[in-house]
Amino acid sequence: MNEFVKILLSLSVSGALLLLLILGLKPLYKNRFSKRWQYYIWIVVALRFLLPFTPDTTIIGSLFEKFDTTAITNEIPTNPNVPVPADTGNNKAEPIQPNREITTAAMREPVDKYVCLFFIWSALTLVLFVRKVTVYQGFIQYIKAGNKEVSDIKILNLLSDCEEKLKIKTRVELSYNPLLASPMLIGFFRPRIILPVGEWEDKELSYIFVHELVHYKQRDMFYKWLIQIVVCVHWFNPFVYLLEKEVNKSCELSCDEKVISVLDDTARREYGDILISFLKSNNLYKSSLASVTLTEGAEQLKERLGAIMKFRKKSKVIIAITVIFTVAVCICFFATGAYAAPSIANEKKSFMEAVTDIFGNDEEKKQFTEIISASGETIGIIDDNKEIERFVKQLDIESWNDMEQLPEDIDLVYSYISYEVIDEPIFLQDGIPLVNMSTLEFYISSKGEYIIRDYNQEIEAIARISEEAGQFLNAPEDLELNKNITAKDILDEWGLDFYVPNSDIEKTDDIENARYYIGETSFTEKELRRTSKEQKIQFYGADKSTLLNEIDDISEIAQYLNGLSLEQWEYADNAPTPGEVECQIVRFMLSRDNKKELKEMDTQILYKSDGNYYIEEIIPGEYSDRGDIITHYQVSEEIAKYILSYIEIASN
Repeated sequence: MNEFVKILLSLSVSGALLLLLILGLKPLYKNRFSKRWQYYIWIVVALRFLLPFTPDTTIIGSLFEKFDTTAITNEIPTNPNVPVPADTGNNKAEPIQPNREITTAAMREPVDKYVCLFFIWSALTLVLFVRKVTVYQGFIQYIKAGNKEVSDIKILNLLSDCEEKLKIKTRVELSYNPLLASPMLIGFFRPRIILPVGEWEDKELSYIFVHELVHYKQRDMFYKWLIQIVVCVHWFNPFVYLLEKEVNKSCELSCDEKVISVLDDTARREYGDILISFLKSNNLYKSSLASVTLTEGAEQLKERLGAIMKFRKKSKVIIAITVIFTVAVCICFFATGAYAAPSIANEKKSFMEAVTDIFGNDEEKKQFTEIISASGETIGIIDDNKEIERFVKQLDIESWNDMEQLPEDIDLVYSYISYEVIDEPIFLQDGIPLVNMSTLEFYISSKGEYIIRDYNQEIEAIARISEEAGQFLNAPEDLELNKNITAKDILDEWGLDFYVPNSDIEKTDDIENARYYIGETSFTEKELRRTSKEQKIQFYGADKSTLLNEIDDISEIAQYLNGLSLEQWEYADNAPTPGEVECQIVRFMLSRDNKKELKEMDTQILYKSDGNYYIEEIIPGEYSDRGDIITHYQVSEEIAKYILSYIEIASN
C-alpha cells in the first residue's frame, strides 16, 4: 500500500513539472507552432500523470528514493546489541557506529499512515468520478428531453456533404433544441449535432457542421474524459485543474485552425462573425464534460478571433522545429519519470526477500538458496526464481514477532543460506557486481515454538514465526530442489566477489576463506561475526590489582561504548604522563586466530592532570609490528564521570 501512495505522489510531481515546463516555454511557441500541436502536446502531460512506466534512473525517482531513504533512516532506532569490532590496529580510535535494524513498532507506523492516506485518496477519487459521471448523464437526459429531429432535406444534405468532405463514414444525427443558445456535439459512438432554434443560411450551417464534425473526427470527447480521469486521480494537485483549462482552450483553437485552413480571408471573417453571434446569447445549460460547443466564453473568443485573423500556414522550418520540440518533450517525459522500486532498507524484510521483491520475476537473475540440516548435510538447492519467490512468501514475514535473543532451549533444524548477485547502485563497489550471502536459521524450542534467526553482515533479526511458516520451513523436501549441483559449483561459475558492508574486499570467490578488512585488521566471515558478539570489559582502580566491575552482556557493552562519545575525544600528542590515575579499563575480545578464549585487546588509563582529564590507550604489541601502540586523548569532565560511574555502580 505504501508503495502505491509513493508512486501516485511521484507521478503527480512528475506530471506537474512537465506541465510547468511546457507552460514556461509557451511564449516561444504560442504564435509559431500550430494550434493542433499545442492541443495534442498536453496528451504527453496527461500520460505522465497516469503511467508509472519509467526508466531505471529518473529525476523524480531518484528524488523520492532519497527522501524515502532519509525518512526510513530517521525512523529506524539504534540497536545497542551489536557494537563495532575491536580497534583497527592503527593509532587512531574509530567512533563507535552501532548497527541498525527496523523494529516492529517503527515498521507498523508508516504502514498505518499509508493505508489511511490510500483510503482517503480512494474515497475522494471515487466520489469525484461518480459526480462527473452523474453530471454527464444528467446533461444528456436534459438535452434529450428537448431534442427535435431535423427533417429538412436541404439541411440534412448539407450535413452529408460536410461529412463527405471530412471523410467521416459514421452517420451523425442532427437535432434542434430550444433550450440551447449555441450549437454543440454530444455522444462518443453515436454522435449528434444539436442546433439552437433559429433561421440559418447555408454558409453559416456549413461552418457550424464542419466545426462540430472536426471535434468528432479529433475524438475530442475521449480526450476531454482522459483529462477528467487525470483530475479525478490527482484531485489533490492544483496543477491538474490548470491542465484541464489549457486542454479546453486548446481544443477550440485547434478546431478553428482546422476549419479555417481551407478558407480565404473573407470566409474567415464570416466564420468569426458566427462565433460572435452565438456568444451574444446565454446558454441555459452547458456542460463541457458532455459536449463540445462552438463557443466557450468572451475571453477565449477574443483569443480565438485573434488566432483566426493571424492564421498562416507553417513553413517547413517551423515544422522541423516543432518535431525537435516534440522529441525534447518526450525525452523530458522519460527523464522526469516516477518512483519505481523500493529501496532495500525501506521495509522490514530479510535480505533475501528484499532482493526477491526487486528481481524475483527476472528469470535471468543470479540467485539461489542452499538448504543445510543441523548435522551439516546439504538437503538441496532452490535455483528457480519463481520457487524462491514462493519460498519467501511462505515465510509470512509481516507476522514475525521480534525477540531480543535466542532462547536456550532450542534446537537448530535447518539453515537456509541465500546467495544473490547484487547489481543495484547502492551495492556497487567500483561498478563491480557482488555476491551477498544471507542466512536464515530455523529452530524449534522445547515448547514447540518455531523460531528463526535471519542475518547477513549488516542486519540480524530473531523472531517467533507462525505455525504455518514453521511447518513450511520444517519440510524442505516439499520444495522444488536441485540435488545435482552444489553451492560451490554455482559460485565458481559466477566468479564474483562477496559483498561486505563498510569494508574493503580481498579478491576471492572462496567464501570459506575470504578475509574482510576493517582498517588494517582482517577477519574471516565467522571471525567477523564472533568478534562483534563475544567480548567483555573490566574496570580496575589505579592499578590492576583490584577488579571493581565487569560487564560481559553484549547490550551493556554496546551501551557503554556508545556513551563514550568517541567523536568528542581530542588527540593529545603532548599530554602529560599519567599522574593521578582514576581507573583502568581493559577490553577483551576473541582473538583473530579464531581461538575460543577472550584475549586482552586494549587498555585505557583514565587520569587527571592540571584539572584536565586524559586517556592513555595501549594496544598490545602482538597486534602490531611496531610493538605496543600508545595513544593519548583529552576528554571532557562529563566523559570522565561517565566512565567512573561504572565503578561507582559496582561499589554501590
